[in-house]
Amino acid sequence: MKKTGKIVSLAMTAAFGVSFFTGCGGSNSDAVTFWVTGTAEQLSMYTALEKAFNETYGAEHGIEVKTSQRPVGSYESNIQITAGSKSGPDVYLIRDDVNIKKWIVGRYLTEITDEYNAITDMDMGNVSSKVYENLRYDEKTNTSHETDSLYGVPLDKQTTALFYNKTMLKNAGILEISVDEEDLVAWSNGEIADKNGLKITDPACAELKALLEEKGKTMPAKGYFRSEKPYHYDYGGTGATQWRVPDTDSEVLVFNNRIPMNWDEMEDVAMLFTKEWNTQSKSTYGYFTEWWFEYGWSVGGDCLTDLTGNGDWNFSLLDPNPNYIVTEGTFTGRTGKVYQAGETIDFADKMDIGEGEVLNPVQDVDASGNLPADYGDYRKADGTTAGVWSGIEDELAKGDASALKELPSMRTAFERYLKLGTSTQTQIGDGRGLEISPKPTTVNSRGLISYFLSEEVVFAASKSNMLVEFASRSDAAGFEFDMAPLLVYKEYTDPSDPFCDTVAAEGKQAGHANCVSAVVREGSQKKEKAVTFLKWCMSVEGQKVRANAGFFPMDESLFGELKLPGIVKANNTRVLYEALSYEKPGDWWYMPDEVWVERWCSDLNSSLRNGTMTYEEWLKGKNTSVAGGAVIKRTNDYLKEYK
Repeated sequence: MKKTGKIVSLAMTAAFGVSFFTGCGGSNSDAVTFWVTGTAEQLSMYTALEKAFNETYGAEHGIEVKTSQRPVGSYESNIQITAGSKSGPDVYLIRDDVNIKKWIVGRYLTEITDEYNAITDMDMGNVSSKVYENLRYDEKTNTSHETDSLYGVPLDKQTTALFYNKTMLKNAGILEISVDEEDLVAWSNGEIADKNGLKITDPACAELKALLEEKGKTMPAKGYFRSEKPYHYDYGGTGATQWRVPDTDSEVLVFNNRIPMNWDEMEDVAMLFTKEWNTQSKSTYGYFTEWWFEYGWSVGGDCLTDLTGNGDWNFSLLDPNPNYIVTEGTFTGRTGKVYQAGETIDFADKMDIGEGEVLNPVQDVDASGNLPADYGDYRKADGTTAGVWSGIEDELAKGDASALKELPSMRTAFERYLKLGTSTQTQIGDGRGLEISPKPTTVNSRGLISYFLSEEVVFAASKSNMLVEFASRSDAAGFEFDMAPLLVYKEYTDPSDPFCDTVAAEGKQAGHANCVSAVVREGSQKKEKAVTFLKWCMSVEGQKVRANAGFFPMDESLFGELKLPGIVKANNTRVLYEALSYEKPGDWWYMPDEVWVERWCSDLNSSLRNGTMTYEEWLKGKNTSVAGGAVIKRTNDYLKEYK
């Protein structure tokens, strides 16, 4: 890869600026040295792993591990300094969402596949291979398949969920329940309590019970339910004008934290808590998320696409072509790939691409400086629009017998995300903004947790590593919080009917997860012993130690071992574990460095989302400090560097 020299030179530059320290426990000791850094909770967990390993498996096999705490500020620099030497740590920590690929290329860590597989006397329980995916890498193909080389193990998987203020929901007249979809009938009939012990016969549910009996219904499978005129977005641009403040004297409002809200439901409840829409709201905004992943990934889109499968990368955040999901049975794509129910169709299998053909992205302004009508789309060599593969069109033509359902395009999903924090007077794609989210600068100036704790926003997407701080500080602030799954794209057959939960089309549950992982330094003289410790950390015994320290186990059977601090009031923490099955690394992990992301997201986050740049200016690359012209072109130009 062309970036190798650049990455190594950056590391050398960093090394010259940091003085090295001795006493690292390198080759002069038989012990495996483990350099650690992080929060007090993380450090406690690492120490617990060391102690338990040394007293059990390590003692039985003559292996000792010594942890050594290092300052956060100089941690990475000191790892880089010692990368190829005989001194320094044998095992260290890495943020695999940012550094893993460029550090593999820079030779700061070593692959451990053979040594890891050779250890067969540990009980590994049932950990999904998915949890290792961002620690597998093939430099030549820039892939992370299950068969690619393994470089470490995840110790602190930081999944994302929707945190919310329980107290503010209650004060707004919203009944909170916690019932899985498959249990809704039994709960509605009074046969079982919900996961918080609430039964429909309890006084708090009296209005809901009476409504269901009057209508002859059971509780619909919705994340947010309002009994009269629920809001739903009209892609003609009039959706926002249809919203009205619920009349809590006559309406029943219910939030179910076990079912993901769809985009409409999130916007509906967020407007209730946004002063722009409800002048009586105690909070300023209803919802904040820093990430577009639960929107674009939910419909099967992404911000990066390989046009050929050979590393011909294209910035695809603005792809206007619909996406497709298999709803039942299987579907064979254009390339012969067989898709199972719940899987979305890859770009190469949804587009009309001839054998050996490379589509050309429409990525630049025209000679007059205007965006072409098909900006973001793809053309064939003769200049015609590529369009969707005929095999998909034929399948859809089967109607109810079709194995496929059409989902929104990546562009539609991205623009829906942008509308959240955009002014109601500003045009974004097919409609105006919703202004239900604060600007990033507003949140960042104080920090998301502080903004949440001041009760200025009611719903906020955040990660599991923030759980303890959310808990301790919300307790001090005098309110309760809990968590729910991230949003999912879902369209009902009749969205105007409050009780209709028959799904016309549904995307997949999606979100992103960061991870602090343990790896073996390239220059370690104790590789086999170090890998033994890493594998033990992923074993049943290692998972128990981590769970007892308050970190989510990756084996479902061990979830009962999870011990959270007593101050934590959240009851639905299981959503953080459940997210392990579908969340993945963010876009900054896709390439050996994150510079290509900066080509399109720097002015997106600093200007467009803060209202100082229009959507059209961002698309055209106008009034920006990022050189290179239109946003797709300048990003694609840089992506060629990775070929």
